[in-house]
Amino acid sequence: GGNGVAVDHQCRTSLPDIFAIGDCALHANRFADDMPIRLESVQNANDQATLVAKTIMGQELAYDAVPWFWSNQYDLKLQTVGLSTGHDQAILRGDPANRSFSVVYLKDGRVIALDCVNATKDYVQGRKLVVERLSPDPAALADASVPLKEIAA
Repeated sequence: GGNGVAVDHQCRTSLPDIFAIGDCALHANRFADDMPIRLESVQNANDQATLVAKTIMGQELAYDAVPWFWSNQYDLKLQTVGLSTGHDQAILRGDPANRSFSVVYLKDGRVIALDCVNATKDYVQGRKLVVERLSPDPAALADASVPLKEIAA
């Protein structure tokens, strides 16, 4: 049973010298309100592998990488940062008809994720909003003429 292999913040299983990383690693994630989740992404597997290697070499670190995903679908570049699960507000930046827009997800007024379609600038600049769980003005978020780096400053 279960949903993956339970690991601690260093990707260590219940056996002290055994680690689990990647798709199977069920870990508490601060970007999911510390709920145990599995992340099925290349980024997660790479970041956890790096952490485990450093842990084995004696460094005391904890896994805390912001989740991010990307995919190219024909002429659309889809990029996501953070996890939108549990959001209570979604703010559209830009016009989907122009095939370049972002959706900013908030929970309790704090930015928890962005989905960006052909909007790499929003993806890059919005990362800080997610990592720092900032609470920007929703009207500013909705105004695509206001760069996210100004909102995050």
